[in-house]
Amino acid sequence: MTKRKLKIDFSTGGIVWDGAKRKILLIYVQNLTGKRVWTFPKGHPEEGENDEEAALREVREETGWECEILKKLMDVHYAYTHKSEFVKKTVRWFLMKPVKKTGDSDPEEIIRCSWLSPEAAAQKVVYKTDQNLLSELEKMEL
Repeated sequence: MTKRKLKIDFSTGGIVWDGAKRKILLIYVQNLTGKRVWTFPKGHPEEGENDEEAALREVREETGWECEILKKLMDVHYAYTHKSEFVKKTVRWFLMKPVKKTGDSDPEEIIRCSWLSPEAAAQKVVYKTDQNLLSELEKMEL
């Protein structure tokens, strides 16, 4: 029996909410299994970044939107297997508002970005953790 390696992984990301238009920013990406899915922008902190800086940079790089953090939303924990590694992942999510469009999404990683209503977003996302994030948003008075 082959023993799998354990990897602990951490990312930060943003749930970008445009309150005036009542829309949420989603990205369409190809995941590690090759499946195309709608999800929220996130990524790994770089050397010297705090969690907020990393989340803002990742959203900007993946969507082209400069944002402002409104508040920390929640930490999400999940696990998956990739190649021979068992990965335990934590993602620290921040609620953000868009400030201005400063560029385009990263064509290497992102197939498409779209602003969707909360109802349309709920129909698109497939990850349980993303569905939970949308449920949390519904509870807030935004």
